Amino acid sequence: MATESVVTGAKIVLPGEIVEGSVQITDGLITDVSPGKSKVPLGVNLNGGYLAPGLIDLHTDNLEKHALPRPGVRWDALSATVTHDAVIAAAGITTVFDSLCIGSTTRAIDQSSDERSAIVPTLIESINAAKSRGLLRSEHFLHLRCEVTDTDVIQQFEPLADDPLLRLISVMDHAPGHRQSADLDRFREMQIARYGWTATDADRRIEEWMDASKTIGPQNQAQIVGLARSRNIPVASHDDETAEHVHEANRAGVKISEFPTTHVAAATARNLGIQIVMGAPNVVRGGSHSGNVSARELAIADHLDILASDYVPASLLHAAFQLSRDPVSMPLWKAIATVSSTPADICGLSDRGAIKAGLRADLCHFIEIDNKPVVTRTWSNGRTVF
Repeated sequence: MATESVVTGAKIVLPGEIVEGSVQITDGLITDVSPGKSKVPLGVNLNGGYLAPGLIDLHTDNLEKHALPRPGVRWDALSATVTHDAVIAAAGITTVFDSLCIGSTTRAIDQSSDERSAIVPTLIESINAAKSRGLLRSEHFLHLRCEVTDTDVIQQFEPLADDPLLRLISVMDHAPGHRQSADLDRFREMQIARYGWTATDADRRIEEWMDASKTIGPQNQAQIVGLARSRNIPVASHDDETAEHVHEANRAGVKISEFPTTHVAAATARNLGIQIVMGAPNVVRGGSHSGNVSARELAIADHLDILASDYVPASLLHAAFQLSRDPVSMPLWKAIATVSSTPADICGLSDRGAIKAGLRADLCHFIEIDNKPVVTRTWSNGRTVF
């Protein structure tokens, strides 16, 4: 016996337009989208607000935050996973790519960085365990973030390369002197303050790290990209700073530029047809917390395709909503596409990302309060999860 329901009484965010209407759901799929308020008595009347596709988040560190809530503290993995999942659903996110780090940025310097990598297999097991027990509200995939300056990154990555949850890979080089840490003097001062190094220690460690970026970094990146392409998994570059960074990624077959740090890098990605992902907190805050390019400025220049929540799940819808306001003034349906249909397309998720007949009934209802969106209800595959 088919399970049917109707959601009505809201402005529906469709591809290319927003209409007042109703959505019919049958066995977890959208079977009809029609204008006007439904007269079906067993429907859900939302009494205003917006009905958008369930949000798709390609990059969030939220699971790591729950698993490692403080330096030296490792929380129960299943508990961390289920709690993280609840936060995700409450943010209107119905498909999440849990971003987990492979390889340490500073293995000999910061043991907490190494612990992030060490806990990855346990967290993957916890996602599968939670899924098998019916504990998850949203659908979870993996986004493995591979630090190419680590000598052990390939060894850590290979056992996970065929995991069925793996749908996105990014290659990262956090060595100082470029990308995220282009200001070498500022980076040096920050590390001395953080770790209590002497100036001599700082110079030595920074030199070693920069050397690894030039020597083992390129070969590790090439190997990881090759492993990903052989499995048809999309690859993102990370923190592109220069046009050459983007050209290097393009030559390797990378199709996503994640968090470019300059206008030049974003413009180069646009010219090469590479999708540009920016952090939603950057939009909400009005600028990058680390002094990099403003995501709002990139949106105004039409150099932004996708938003990711990065370190604040609730920022995803908030940022998309802000893109529809001054100074960007993007149509709301187009802004919502940056967190729904566009990330779905780039990762080959053809069964979701829009409110359209035949797709999964992944939906998010939100209202506007004080010029901010507030999620009131989330459906995943037709099931109310928040």
